[in-house]
Amino acid sequence: MRYLICKNNVSNTEISARMKYIYDLFHIYTFKNSKNCSKNIIELNSIPTNQLDVIMIVGHDPVTNNYIINNIDDILENNIIVISCNTRKIRNLKDTKNKKIFLPKKTGKIEYYDGTEVGFEFDITDEENILFRNRKKEFYSMITSALERME
Repeated sequence: MRYLICKNNVSNTEISARMKYIYDLFHIYTFKNSKNCSKNIIELNSIPTNQLDVIMIVGHDPVTNNYIINNIDDILENNIIVISCNTRKIRNLKDTKNKKIFLPKKTGKIEYYDGTEVGFEFDITDEENILFRNRKKEFYSMITSALERME
């Protein structure tokens, strides 16, 4: 499993909080893969790295959209979860390489909330909150409770 945080200036507190979120959601430990991180993307990898066949991408739409569009050929995971605003560019992909891509049900702006008010140490979206509430469900039931599969 890989988990990408696509935004600038991600604090160590947020990285740690998201690692805890991933553990609580999937029961998987992660580490920050510093060699694959950049100014706009922080990559967290599962331990072991093949623990779950998922890449989850969370962040601002220019970065998330460009990442998917530019890297679809190189993404090894079969399940791609994107939590971002304005996913129209991803929805317009002609060839998804037979990947299962899950996107927010809203195609426009998604809302971020102050996570400290609901027990998280990062700003959280409705989609992430719904996933968390449904974390005890089977994987695809949990994912489709918050997101829709791109056809």
